[in-house]
Amino acid sequence: MLKETATVAGTAFVFSPFGMPLLVHGVAGLIVGTAGLHLVNGVINDLKGAGDAIRRDRVQPGNQEEEDQK
Repeated sequence: MLKETATVAGTAFVFSPFGMPLLVHGVAGLIVGTAGLHLVNGVINDLKGAGDAIRRDRVQPGNQEEEDQK
């Protein structure tokens, strides 16, 4: 039972974004993989922020588009 659990946990780690670079390239791969994930996270957060700003502009009272629809 312990061997199967360790196998599943090891496989999950190896195929995670951190496990594969560490396995293949060592610490340098882990650093590059982490930097890549950090960059992607920043882009996604920027896109979320832009979408929130657009939604906020549409919902604000006194917005010209809302007045035209009335």
